[in-house]
Amino acid sequence: MTDPKKSDTQPPKEEPALWESYGSFPVWTLKLINALTPDFLITKSPAPKKKLPQ
Repeated sequence: MTDPKKSDTQPPKEEPALWESYGSFPVWTLKLINALTPDFLITKSPAPKKKLPQ
């Protein structure tokens, strides 16, 4: 049976408006930080974690 609460087609998430907040940060501040940050500082994957000696 299909669960009416779950749907395979989810509507696309809308980007918050400029004057709204995302968490505790205003969206305009996050967009400003994103615009000023150089591309080489923005990474898609986290740095590998170092294993501690045992």
